[in-house]
Amino acid sequence: MPTHRGPWLLVVDIGIPLALYYGLKALGASDLTALVVGVVPGLISSAVSLVRERRTDLLGMAVVVSMVASTVVAVIGGDARLLLVRNAWISLPFAGITLWSLRHPQPMTYVVTRAMMPRRAPIMDELWATNARYRDAWKWITVWWGIATVIDAIVRVVVSYTLPISVVPATDPIITVLTIVALQIPTIVLLRRSGTWNLVFAPHRSRSAASG
Repeated sequence: MPTHRGPWLLVVDIGIPLALYYGLKALGASDLTALVVGVVPGLISSAVSLVRERRTDLLGMAVVVSMVASTVVAVIGGDARLLLVRNAWISLPFAGITLWSLRHPQPMTYVVTRAMMPRRAPIMDELWATNARYRDAWKWITVWWGIATVIDAIVRVVVSYTLPISVVPATDPIITVLTIVALQIPTIVLLRRSGTWNLVFAPHRSRSAASG
């Protein structure tokens, strides 16, 4: 799943949990214990991120709630596979929030992309205000992101309940990378079709070209 934490995603949300899981398994811990411990770094990272933002972040809150809920349910039920599907319960709220954002003036994919590229925010704002094809492109990008994230959740559930428990944690980063790469396709195609890709991603171009 997309994230505003950048490179730390690789370390805190992927690297450390995998190292903890397989390290604890090698020491004789049960699958459930190793998985529960592996959730802690990502949970702390998400909580710290929310505190630092000092604002309501629906996606961040959904991630924290999903992680806590799935951990509690897995521990109470004693079923490690309930914890393996936690990323599916994170993907589904993300998909819901993404699609719900279509009801707002600016869809979430546009808002998040703009926030991640502050130097290009002026040209993005100008395009949004003056170019209908640009606005339509971001709305369709949001639709595709929502659909792809639902598919991501379904794949995670299937994988979690069909593969051996010890294999599933290693598939999580693979699914995440494949989903992120796949989501770039509609983003690139739709912005190129709108004729605005170069205006946004070629900063040397004149801002006045946006209104052309």
